[in-house]
Amino acid sequence: MKKRILYLITFFCISFSSVYGQHSKINAFSKLSSSIIDSLFTPQEDFEYAIKRLYIDIQGREHDLNYSAFRYAYIGYQNMKIQNKLNDKRLLSIIDFTKESGEKRFYTIDLTSKQILYYTYVAHGKKTGMKAASYFSNKNDSNKSSLGFYVTGKTYKGDAGFSLKLYGDERNYNSNAYKRGIVIHTANYMNEDFLKKNGRYGRSLGCPVLPTAIYKQIIETIKEGTMIFAYYNNPKYLSSSKYLKISSLTESNYF
Repeated sequence: MKKRILYLITFFCISFSSVYGQHSKINAFSKLSSSIIDSLFTPQEDFEYAIKRLYIDIQGREHDLNYSAFRYAYIGYQNMKIQNKLNDKRLLSIIDFTKESGEKRFYTIDLTSKQILYYTYVAHGKKTGMKAASYFSNKNDSNKSSLGFYVTGKTYKGDAGFSLKLYGDERNYNSNAYKRGIVIHTANYMNEDFLKKNGRYGRSLGCPVLPTAIYKQIIETIKEGTMIFAYYNNPKYLSSSKYLKISSLTESNYF
């Protein structure tokens, strides 16, 4: 009962206007796709409320996880799950590019155990910005990071050592990731000494580069069919991404 009361209090404390803007809402009368019913207390539970509840369960606020980034990632995860693009691990990862490179902004969340498995740093592309990420691209040789949803592939050993392939299929945003060689790896500029000396981590050629101390563990956890969402508050992307269509999560178009 106490836990339920906490959910209700948090529900009313989070402002719809500041968190959602003009987002559509699935209410209790919508018929949700059967593949996401397991995310709810009951099939009749409000979908937006369920996302808030999950955010509390994973201690998102305590980990400085941007609620909007989490909400978008969760909607994208459900859409990708419906389209059979993901494995059965029920993991989702988020790169929050609204944070600077000296802040922890890479998250891997286990939706089954409802906990954040990894909360660490990640580098962005050289042409994306210095400390802050501001410029993104899908073009070859741009040296910029790309926004959007990715599916992880297999591991391999290449020029950057142990690495993880990434696949994106969002046109104009990340569909060239594989051709560009955008992969997860580590580098000598992703350690504490570099951060202390420069006030930021180093920058990549567009790859999401993880800290040397933990990158192998993360790669082994998220490889071969889990989702990564590179988030930035870009209205054009957020309104056009095919994975952020809430209507596709229902078996009817009634709201």
